[in-house]
Amino acid sequence: MPLARPSGLLLALLLRLLPLPPGWFALSPDWLALLLLQGSLQAPGRVGILTAWLFGLLADALTGRLLGQQALAYAVMVYLNLRLRSRLLGLPLPLQGLWVLLLLLLGQLLVLWTRPAELAESVRAAYWLPALSGALAWPVLRALLRGPGTLAREP
Repeated sequence: MPLARPSGLLLALLLRLLPLPPGWFALSPDWLALLLLQGSLQAPGRVGILTAWLFGLLADALTGRLLGQQALAYAVMVYLNLRLRSRLLGLPLPLQGLWVLLLLLLGQLLVLWTRPAELAESVRAAYWLPALSGALAWPVLRALLRGPGTLAREP
């Protein structure tokens, strides 16, 4: 799984930094979170809570957010993913996608919780859409990272 290596995670971080036209934010999933979740499922010894925390700090620093917002969100998401790893690997992709949706929503809720109150009050429904696009991208990303023909072999 080449994208679970630091170079793949750095690529996902760069995707996060790409400037998007207005309105496209809702269509862009958090690629770094998705790769951290995939890595924690496939290679838990390589991608764990510390890796998620460090890449979250790096994401915070590069995006200008309050230091620790993404780090907390990524660490909690990966922790929960690792706790249920053995059960998740046996689930079909649509149910895994639902789990990913819940984790991404939790991550966004944690980031929202750590924002100043005046910014948190201005959140619109579009704030939550990247979690949905991430959950929809999950089966494709999982199949791409596991190799050709894996969608047919999933339980």
